[in-house]
Amino acid sequence: MWEIKGWICGGYVAAREDGETVFIYKRPNWGSGLSGLKNFFELRSRGALIGRISSENSWRPEVRAEWLAETDRPLSEDDLMEITAALKL
Repeated sequence: MWEIKGWICGGYVAAREDGETVFIYKRPNWGSGLSGLKNFFELRSRGALIGRISSENSWRPEVRAEWLAETDRPLSEDDLMEITAALKL
């Protein structure tokens, strides 16, 4: 189970019970070709980009989570889904 620790230095910190942490940074949607998005977050673990979470800027936003890390990490796509749910976009 992941717990969002709050707003720290332009992002959030998600912590798991076993001590694993993920830093979640809010990024501007311009410059990335994603200009129609309401929220755009990058997830980093141990300095490496592991995923992105975005939601559209519409009356019924669709949240999209994208896993970008290799399989040799102590995290998985399931962790990404749990973090996305905990963010409550």
